[in-house]
Amino acid sequence: MARNDPQVAVRLPPDVKAFIKAEARENASSQNSEIVRAIRAAMKAKGPAEAATSPSHVTHQHP
Repeated sequence: MARNDPQVAVRLPPDVKAFIKAEARENASSQNSEIVRAIRAAMKAKGPAEAATSPSHVTHQHP
């Protein structure tokens, strides 16, 4: 199934790239999934009060 999620190119320091690769291997997941998981964990840690200050113009595309 093709995905139409927005994409972004990111430069990572070698140690961060190695960490993501190792986490993906350990969790039998993709490196992309590990990056999304880490960002979502950071978002959750900020809590609802911080979410209220996030840009409201961000939209999500779902098939």
